[in-house]
Formats: sequence, C-alpha cells, structure tokens
Amino acid sequence: MGGAGRETTLTLGGRYPVVLPALQYGVPGGPELLIVLFMLVFSLLVPLVVSVLIYRDAKGRNSRHALAWALGAFFGSLVVWVLYYVVRDEVGP
Repeated sequence: MGGAGRETTLTLGGRYPVVLPALQYGVPGGPELLIVLFMLVFSLLVPLVVSVLIYRDAKGRNSRHALAWALGAFFGSLVVWVLYYVVRDEVGP
C-alpha cells in the first residue's frame, strides 16, 4: 500500500496479515493535537481581531474609552461585541 504514514503489519492467528496505519494505534500528537492547536489559535485570534476593530472604530469616533472598549471586547467576547454595536453611535468624547 502506498500511504503517507508509517504502517504496521500484524498477523491474526498466523494466517491473515492486517495492516494498521500509525494513527490507529495511538501515536501521540496526531491529528488531535492539530485540532487542539487550531482551536486555541482560533479562540485567541477572533477576539483579538474584533477588539482591534472595535478599538479603531471607537478611536475614529473620538472616544476617550477606546482602550476600555477593546479590552472589554477581548475579555468579554460576544456580550461586549453586541453591546458596542448597539451603543457605538453614542460613544464619543
């Protein structure tokens, strides 16, 4: 078999060879680690991007509290994002 990963051949009862891909017998750090790393990066990247956008928008509206809105958006996530969207026209000096 032409596969990308390592393979192990087992024989069951001496007659039937069974080929197992490396991921089936528990190689540490396989695709599970990739999924966890992706989720970690994604869960930090989205709030960071949104908080930067909120900061820039608040600064553009001459808000003295732009940094507070950005920090709130990063740590408060969806609740603060919606709150800012609702009151952003009232945000000002």
